[in-house]
Amino acid sequence: MGDYRFQVNLGGMIEILSDHLYSSPDVYIRELLQNGVDAITGREIWERNTKEEVPQIPGTIMLEIEEGSRLVFSDNGQGLTEEEIHQFLAIIGESSKRNPKDGRIRTDYIGRFGIGLLSCFMVSDEIRMRTKSCKGNTPVLEWQGKPDGTYTISRLDQTSLGEGDMAFGTQVILTAKPGKEDYFTEKIIRQLLTYYGMLLPFPIILRIRGEEEQINPIYLPWEGRETNKQELMLFGQMMFQEQFLDCVLLRSEQGNVSGVAYIVKYPVLPSAKGSHRIYLKNMLLTEKGDNLIPEWAVFTKCIINATDLRPTASREGFYVDEILEEARDTIEDTLIEYIADMAEENKELFDTFFRIHRLTLMSLALATPKLFRILVDYCEFETTRGTQSGYDLRTCGEPLIYAPTAAKYKQLSQLFFARDKLLINVSYVYSLELVRRLGEVYDLEVCMVDEWSVDDLMQDLTPDDQEESYAFQKAANRILKAYDCRAELKYFSPYNQPTFYLMDEKILLKRQIEASRSQADPMFFRMLDAFTSEIPTDTAAVLYFNYNNPLVKKLAAVERESDLKILVEILYVQALQIGGFALHNNELGTLNRNILTLMERGLSDE
Repeated sequence: MGDYRFQVNLGGMIEILSDHLYSSPDVYIRELLQNGVDAITGREIWERNTKEEVPQIPGTIMLEIEEGSRLVFSDNGQGLTEEEIHQFLAIIGESSKRNPKDGRIRTDYIGRFGIGLLSCFMVSDEIRMRTKSCKGNTPVLEWQGKPDGTYTISRLDQTSLGEGDMAFGTQVILTAKPGKEDYFTEKIIRQLLTYYGMLLPFPIILRIRGEEEQINPIYLPWEGRETNKQELMLFGQMMFQEQFLDCVLLRSEQGNVSGVAYIVKYPVLPSAKGSHRIYLKNMLLTEKGDNLIPEWAVFTKCIINATDLRPTASREGFYVDEILEEARDTIEDTLIEYIADMAEENKELFDTFFRIHRLTLMSLALATPKLFRILVDYCEFETTRGTQSGYDLRTCGEPLIYAPTAAKYKQLSQLFFARDKLLINVSYVYSLELVRRLGEVYDLEVCMVDEWSVDDLMQDLTPDDQEESYAFQKAANRILKAYDCRAELKYFSPYNQPTFYLMDEKILLKRQIEASRSQADPMFFRMLDAFTSEIPTDTAAVLYFNYNNPLVKKLAAVERESDLKILVEILYVQALQIGGFALHNNELGTLNRNILTLMERGLSDE
């Protein structure tokens, strides 16, 4: 069998780049910048290692916009010889950044895959490149490549590249293909240079109609000198076009990662995706912090530069490996330490921070054991003693009794409040999980109110009062039976509350089914009836009559049951309304009918 070589269809390769690898054609600017920076880096490496006397010329990148949607991209990097052109531009996947001894990509370079220049075919039907190597007395070469995979190389007469009298380096000349002219406008070019190249370590010059403007400041404000927080805040404001509450430096030796996390001044949903600036060797990589910034840190916008993390082929993310995971852990620990220090040392700032990002921080307290003890003390809960903090709850010295739903809390809160008993409404987001975790961490008794006997908030009647009210209780039970309810007499506070209605979950479900049945289409009756049949028939709600209440004592003395029925039914419906329960049509009608009857009797007596 013979040996054969793979053939690469360049047109198909370009389609893969545009449709599957790169997210947008505008990445061609990123790839040109990347190649320019790597070329300058390559020249600096060669100058350090060569024995020749060479002038030390600072690296510069220039982009000129010409009429007719034409773009000239120039760098004074190492340039290419004719042999290198054949090797690196004609072989897909070959890269000039590889170490010739072991074939590995040098860590000094941004690019890795040898396909960056092909991205220019996404916006231009031809790539024209002029290049002159810095290595010895080499000619100026012009390479012209087309999407069909053909290319030509010719020697030019001049000894320099001409633009700004560049003695060596590379120029890439592009003309917009139909439909891609927008990517060559001054507005878009300026935006893309700023977006991708703001932190590059070499000057990026934009030339338009002979006027030159430097785009980037060519330094990182958090490296190489004493950091000034005010300067960092101004830098973040410039980068994100918004003001921030505070900022914190981020550093990780693993991956050689550094940067700043900015704290936003507005609430962000815990499920929100962050908008960051993640750079690789000072070149923008992505706005997504996936795998590097903790998912819970949605209240941050980060500017991060990494030197030793590995990019994916699209250069729009990092490979997940051990180094990346260690860098992420370091960033997470830094943010946790920052929050802990802020809570201890800057109460005013922390109060503002917690007020803005309350929901996110409650979620963070549950997800991060290291922060639970700090954050839970600031979490707030609705209780029968007003708004209580986590600190108030864990130091109150009482069992933490909670109502699982808003309706249950509303129903029971009056009884608990009257007896100065603590009841917590955990129907809000994260409240139940926080209360339970509070009990686990601080070894507190935590239980749902259904497990707590409501009878403990009431007192049994004395034997004399039991005898006196016996007839009334029997009559009330007969009246309330039609409503799946039974009557009990107790003493409870407040004394001016005549009744208290208590319904368990089964009765509540039955009422909801009955309400649905009254409005449902007949075809659904059987299904709803089937649900109702599964509820035990011996379950019943309880209407407690407060024998401390003067009205109830008078009611107990009423002998005629027809009169008693009117008054008991009114109190029953009123108790439902006070407890926040929805009324069925028959109950509302009963209330209206009984009120009208009492009004008629009152007018007749006059």
